[in-house]
Amino acid sequence: MGNNKFKLTKLALALGLTASLTACFSDNDNNDYVEPPTPPEETVDVAVPPAAAPVQAGAITVSLVDVDGNQLADTTATIKFTSSEDGLVSSSGAELSEESKSTTNSLFAFNVSSVPADGIDYSYVVSAEGYLSNSGTFSLTADETTLAQEIRLTPREISESEVAVVATTKALADLAEEGTEVAYDESTGLSISGDKSEIELKQEISADKASTAVGGTTVKLKNGTKFIKEDGTAMTTVPEMTVAYFANEATRNTTESEEDAAESSSLDAFPGGLALSVEGPDSEETVDGSFTSGGFVAIELVDDEGNKVSTFGEDENGNPIALTVAMQVDKNTNNPCPVVFDETSADSLTAQAEAGGYKKGVCTVETPTSRDLAENDIFPVWSYDEDAGKWKFENYGVVKDSGNATTFDVEVDVEHLSYWNLDYFTYRIGASKCPNNILNFNVVDQNDDPNEARVNLLIEAKGYRSLIGNYGGNYSSGTFYNPPSFPVTIKMLRDGKNILDGVVGQASADGEASAVEFDDLCDLNGETIKLNSAPVTIVEKQITTQLVCSNTDDFEIDTAPVVTPTNVNIYQNNKFVRSLYSTGTFSLKLEEGGTYSASYEDINTGDFIPTSITADATSATFDIPVECEVETVPVSGSGSGSGS
Repeated sequence: MGNNKFKLTKLALALGLTASLTACFSDNDNNDYVEPPTPPEETVDVAVPPAAAPVQAGAITVSLVDVDGNQLADTTATIKFTSSEDGLVSSSGAELSEESKSTTNSLFAFNVSSVPADGIDYSYVVSAEGYLSNSGTFSLTADETTLAQEIRLTPREISESEVAVVATTKALADLAEEGTEVAYDESTGLSISGDKSEIELKQEISADKASTAVGGTTVKLKNGTKFIKEDGTAMTTVPEMTVAYFANEATRNTTESEEDAAESSSLDAFPGGLALSVEGPDSEETVDGSFTSGGFVAIELVDDEGNKVSTFGEDENGNPIALTVAMQVDKNTNNPCPVVFDETSADSLTAQAEAGGYKKGVCTVETPTSRDLAENDIFPVWSYDEDAGKWKFENYGVVKDSGNATTFDVEVDVEHLSYWNLDYFTYRIGASKCPNNILNFNVVDQNDDPNEARVNLLIEAKGYRSLIGNYGGNYSSGTFYNPPSFPVTIKMLRDGKNILDGVVGQASADGEASAVEFDDLCDLNGETIKLNSAPVTIVEKQITTQLVCSNTDDFEIDTAPVVTPTNVNIYQNNKFVRSLYSTGTFSLKLEEGGTYSASYEDINTGDFIPTSITADATSATFDIPVECEVETVPVSGSGSGSGS
């Protein structure tokens, strides 16, 4: 029995010891069991793929150059659309902001969300401080959804230029000759006393350009002239006057060899170009036609606060006060619609112009006979509205003998400030050989193969010039809208030389560079132009526009680049040669050994990123930096990045 008692005691002791040991593993007074803590899971920071821009239906690009054709440097320019902006968006698909209409890199690029089946037009005016404004119009169609234009801006001060343009700005007091004093009062206007009753600012083409252009202009201000702003109030201070004269280079058309071709001309800076639309002769509807220019002059009077003079007030009899603009016109100028003023007739100048076939400055003669300008020819006078980017007929002038061997005189009085232009406006009346007023032609090299070398079509007459830059990259065909109705000469321009052989199947194609004349340019429609230059070797390069993360310090695992649409511009030898809308990856044809560069748009900022291009077949990328979002994921998870 004693043994049994001993065994119970030992069992009790064992059970008590077990309970004590168990209690040692818990600090819970309730003796509940607690799991040990789980070690933290390892994570990694991964870049989130950025969002690509939506694909748009088209794009328009405006490249800005100076009067000599060089890219504008360190200049802030603004663009204003004078047409509806419907459909215009940024490359990211957002509505246009005011910031997007200002640039310092000589480029404007906008996208088009949709192009209607019947097309859409966008008209604009470009301005820059220190330059005269210019304008243009894009006409997009279902077949042409990406277009580019090069617009030239002329400095308000220019003394040396390769082209026949002169411009200067002067204080009015500096125009007074010795013995003449100038003062100004906002109520009584300009006071000119002493030996003269008027002051003048004269601009003329220098003698060293005599083989290219002749002519000039003189702007005269009379005693009592008032300076009225657009709001109808008088200026309180004396403005400075800017006068810029653009010759028509008609002399160059008579002296230039057939092998040569001018890369730049004063007519290239003509506001809106010389192929344009004006108010029609019988209604306010516009008609498409061409200006043949006798030269034009830009006149501005601006005070120290930047206010511009609009009109010159009225005299004591309530009649509008006018400035006198006298222009010296090159005698080589072509007159495509001659009407002669009869000094002995009792009919007014306007009545004689209309009897001869003019109406609101527009020639309505169906088949006029072109000839050189002559004394007593009637010359229509037009003004340019900078805000609207449109030319408006004003009145008529008469060509007078100047006593000079190279120029005639035309003098007109103007009642408001503007660009003033002596222009014959003609358009196609009746049947046309160009369907819908569109000229199409093909281009082959000297081996009769489709041309691949970059060339531009140059269409000229004495007082008319249209340089058709092909910014689409296809140099084996060409399209020209609104061809002139008068006789012209064409050349194919490459590096300052004419490389046109002739028209295939015609006598002009004789293996020699020649300027081919057309009585009717629409005779070229559907034909093939042959060049006399050797074919160039072309390399094809694939380029991808893509978004890449720039904030690499913020993550450990990057994401793959994201292909995105954006606007791209190509330059050859620092000249703008092509504009395209990349939807991701595109093919670029380059002349082997050529010097190329590009600028492509950052879809997030609207800025253009410059880069060089090697003219070889090696694929390349145009990387757009973007600050990517970052997410933290487990190491074992896939995350959004390209690694784990």
